[in-house]
Amino acid sequence: MIDTRKGQVSLEYLMTYGIAIAIVVIAIAALYSMGVFNPSSSAMPCSPCFSKFAYVDYAEGDLIIKNGPRDLNNVGCTISGGTCSIEGVALMNISANQQFKINISDTSTSDIYMNLTYVDRLSTLTHTDTAIIHN
Repeated sequence: MIDTRKGQVSLEYLMTYGIAIAIVVIAIAALYSMGVFNPSSSAMPCSPCFSKFAYVDYAEGDLIIKNGPRDLNNVGCTISGGTCSIEGVALMNISANQQFKINISDTSTSDIYMNLTYVDRLSTLTHTDTAIIHN
């Protein structure tokens, strides 16, 4: 009679460790895809960011954000401890899904509290959205 238990034990050993290694590889790949291993993604310069606008980029006093799915009129900004201006927008009107740049002139190195005020073209109501910029 031939003893086949040696092969079965070896196969069970390889399967157990193979599945464990596959789970570890999948977990590391998931963490990498979420940006855990990217040090630049850990420091968000805008937190909490605006609730009605999407953060795009911030560098050297220029904040780039993207409008949502509505058209806006009379867009203006105010910040604590400095001035801000919206660039590249004609008559302070912003179309749906349009990116725009806010130039921030602030000499402090602390957090900047920013308010964006705008009028929704459909409802004609004035809204204010806030964010904290980490300098």
